[in-house]
Amino acid sequence: MEKVGYLGPEGTFTHEAALLYAKGKQVYLVEYPSIPDLIYGVDKGQIDHAVVPMENSMEGTVNVTVDMIIHEVSVYITGELVLPIHHCLLAKPGVQLDELWVVLSHPQALAQCRKFLYERLHGVELRATSSTAAAAREVMMGPREWGAIGSKHAARVFGLDILEENIEEHNGNCTRFVVLSRQQSKPTGCDKTSIVFSVDHKPGSLYHALRIFAERHINLTKIESRPMKTSLGEYLFLVDFEGHVQDAVVQDALDELAGQSRYFAVLGSYPRFT
Repeated sequence: MEKVGYLGPEGTFTHEAALLYAKGKQVYLVEYPSIPDLIYGVDKGQIDHAVVPMENSMEGTVNVTVDMIIHEVSVYITGELVLPIHHCLLAKPGVQLDELWVVLSHPQALAQCRKFLYERLHGVELRATSSTAAAAREVMMGPREWGAIGSKHAARVFGLDILEENIEEHNGNCTRFVVLSRQQSKPTGCDKTSIVFSVDHKPGSLYHALRIFAERHINLTKIESRPMKTSLGEYLFLVDFEGHVQDAVVQDALDELAGQSRYFAVLGSYPRFT
């Protein structure tokens, strides 16, 4: 039976994503205390796959995930999942909102609920935790006056009441998770590929790199820059596009791009989440 790792404890959004990935499969879920531990776990062969957060529609890239995939480990992206993120205010059974003096959650969750916290819980102490589920667990074990921002799933796992639902500031809040494995995935006919490359410091060098995709009608779905971690002002470009590395048109494009790049690597081809 394959082992699939996720960022624990049970009740995190990553746990929800891992359950979604595991649906219909014979797998064993393994909890990890941090994203680096989780990514090292799959790299070292402790687990077969790892489900990790890659980006959030409100807060952007999860830097530790992206940077570790690029710089520190030899794993491939083999899948993706997109999970709607809805935050709830959780408390011990019977506690009312005006009884709360402390609210705990992951820093991103606190940021995504900033308006609600200001308008409904102004002056309450905010404390950061390693995950939304860790916050829910601390509330379960802590004083009556503590509340947590977490999911309905976390409320069920830890036996907490939901005082308010959907307290995030913006509709459409969602997180993209990726599955990391040591082996690449096969083409499905509906795939996405992630690559990373760098170009010379010359006028038009990035334009000429991206032109390779435009000329072949390959649709780019994401582009961002990340520090090369060599010297100030040196950047890598992370690009996602539709297609698989085994597609002839993609192979042709990547061969040309690799030939004119200072650094080039394929991070993985995988089924697109639909």
